[in-house]
Amino acid sequence: MTVRNTGRLIRKLQALPLDARAGIGRALTVSVVEMDAHAKTRIQGGGRSGRTYRRRGVTHQASAPGEFPKTDRGQLVASLFFRVGGDRLSAMFGTALLYGRYLEYGTSRMAARPWLRPTFRTLEPQARQRIRDAVQAALRAARG
Repeated sequence: MTVRNTGRLIRKLQALPLDARAGIGRALTVSVVEMDAHAKTRIQGGGRSGRTYRRRGVTHQASAPGEFPKTDRGQLVASLFFRVGGDRLSAMFGTALLYGRYLEYGTSRMAARPWLRPTFRTLEPQARQRIRDAVQAALRAARG
């Protein structure tokens, strides 16, 4: 889907009072919370088909290339965050851990185990519809 005149739409939305944008903020919040939960569920659960190894007496089965990364020590899951901008028109979901990027895109020594893009692609249709509905409701309310 292509959104035309996005600059004009953003200016129009920014001109709305914050309380009129509340529905958009709620739609964004629900969407990023859903993405956060989806990523955590996929990283922590599910079967894996990567190699099995022992470290410090604990057996771990890693993820194979192309699969969601498999939790080992739980650092990636613990680092996931989301936030909605104060303007209620933007949201962010991700991790500040450097190796989150390495898992997503791979390195010269490791194939990618993407988790962020597949999460977004899976939930994008619902998020788009939710946000589209909230924007239309905010614009209708502004018209009177």
